[in-house]
Amino acid sequence: MKRTERGFAIYTEFKDEYGKDIRVQASSLATKRCVWIQNEVTEHMGVYLGNAHLTVPMAKRVIRALQTFVDGKE
Repeated sequence: MKRTERGFAIYTEFKDEYGKDIRVQASSLATKRCVWIQNEVTEHMGVYLGNAHLTVPMAKRVIRALQTFVDGKE
């Protein structure tokens, strides 16, 4: 499993249907176990959009990553 520079688990990372970066990563929050679902933000007509456009296989990849997080497998 890949890790950030600070050692946090990266459960998955890939590009969505429009080529935007998607990442499921462990959070550094000290008070409870959390996970980030990050996606690349783009500007469109003055509005910043952060929506992931996933195919079924991509959604399954996010599900697997989240299941790994839920199961505590880092």
